[in-house]
Amino acid sequence: MKILRTIETFLPHVCGPTQQAFQISRRLEARGIPSPVITTFCDVDPMLPPNDRVDGISVTRLNVPVPAMRYCFAPGLSAQLKRQEFDILHSHNYRNFLSDYGFFLRPGEANRLS
Repeated sequence: MKILRTIETFLPHVCGPTQQAFQISRRLEARGIPSPVITTFCDVDPMLPPNDRVDGISVTRLNVPVPAMRYCFAPGLSAQLKRQEFDILHSHNYRNFLSDYGFFLRPGEANRLS
């Protein structure tokens, strides 16, 4: 089983939802359940690597060409979801592009995106 997590901002930016996503992924990974994170460069240093490992968690940061207030539109999300094979998509927060996009995916649909 693989649980893919999305959140618009992730470590090193620290806030409640970021800590929640980090702790859930970290504990799942410790139990042998892959739980990678797809996030954006919103609120983090743009010099961070786009593909990273944070305390054993695979983190993919997507570019946000033009943030619309706090709505971080990440056009690379579809391609990232297509590359990932996951059983569960856990989207953190609401009213953000990553959660909104994930809401409209049907089970198994990410592997058929074009």
